[in-house]
Amino acid sequence: MNKEKDLLNQLTNGVLTKPMDIGTKEYEDFKLLIRSKVSETSKEDRIKISLLGLKYNMEDYLTSNSKIKEVGSFIKQFIKLIEIKQIQFANYLEIRPSNLSKILNGERRLNIELAIILEKLSNIKAELWLGIQNRNEIYKTQKSKSKQNRKYKLKELIK
Repeated sequence: MNKEKDLLNQLTNGVLTKPMDIGTKEYEDFKLLIRSKVSETSKEDRIKISLLGLKYNMEDYLTSNSKIKEVGSFIKQFIKLIEIKQIQFANYLEIRPSNLSKILNGERRLNIELAIILEKLSNIKAELWLGIQNRNEIYKTQKSKSKQNRKYKLKELIK
């Protein structure tokens, strides 16, 4: 118990800076300590922490060059994190489950109103939700119209 308190004090004071070898007793004790702290955390706090992680994933996606990930997949993650079913979420939003499904699967655009609701629920800015959608649409359009867009040159325009 004293060892656990000491480890916890080091953790909260930011002193635990030396690396731990995976597979050691020290590492296993550390994992147990983290698990015990997580189990003591309220559901609401666990969800808030998870939503912060979702926000960071979304921000990272926006700045990355990774393959397209529809905004609907981030909404699916949100629904999973708050531990409800899609149909419950659709009912809460007062939209038809089929319409929500189309948004989640990328068949329908996320509208501004829903982005604002997502902001209110998740504390993730509506601009971020919409930014992901816009990034994807710009990428798709650039890719499909690249030949057509080559003809546009500022030099020719300002002659």
